[in-house]
Amino acid sequence: MFQTFLLIALLVFASFAVFSDNIKRSVIYLGVFSLVTAVTYLHYNAPDVALAEAAIGVGLSTVMYLVATKKLSIYDICYVNEDVETFNDQSIGEIMDTVVRPLERFLERTEDFEPQLAYTNHPIEQIMQEDDHDIYIHRKGDLTYLYGNKSDQVFQDIVANMHEVIRDNQDIRVIYIDEVTDSERDE
Repeated sequence: MFQTFLLIALLVFASFAVFSDNIKRSVIYLGVFSLVTAVTYLHYNAPDVALAEAAIGVGLSTVMYLVATKKLSIYDICYVNEDVETFNDQSIGEIMDTVVRPLERFLERTEDFEPQLAYTNHPIEQIMQEDDHDIYIHRKGDLTYLYGNKSDQVFQDIVANMHEVIRDNQDIRVIYIDEVTDSERDE
């Protein structure tokens, strides 16, 4: 009975760690997983392995991961171009040098964020409903739209420093997601 409980607890905490949306919560679940693993080793009469698992898995690894995640701040950028069937170097390169790389440099230097970039050709409305990104870069014809929340201070800094961040910014429109209805987007 106790063995079954331990195995179920291991499966549950491993699943929580993998499927959690929050990275810090995932690290905590991994620490609990290591603790249950140490108890399992004790149950199977392996106290030396249990002690090592408790010291390294629960203590050292969890603390190191939490310190590492505290130092890492990610800013999630989603580039949407519905006109492209499949992304290749040419379709990515069209906007990479003019918008994405300068935006990445700005985030790294002034905001201390690590930019994380995703590319898609799905409709922008679908992406905004299904995914949660910090900023959306939507290419539509010759125009580029930047979508972000007015409450996001980093997005506000990008907009305020637009002339420094993106040199050729005549074809860029800024849209605040939390101020615009679905019918007003991209008009």
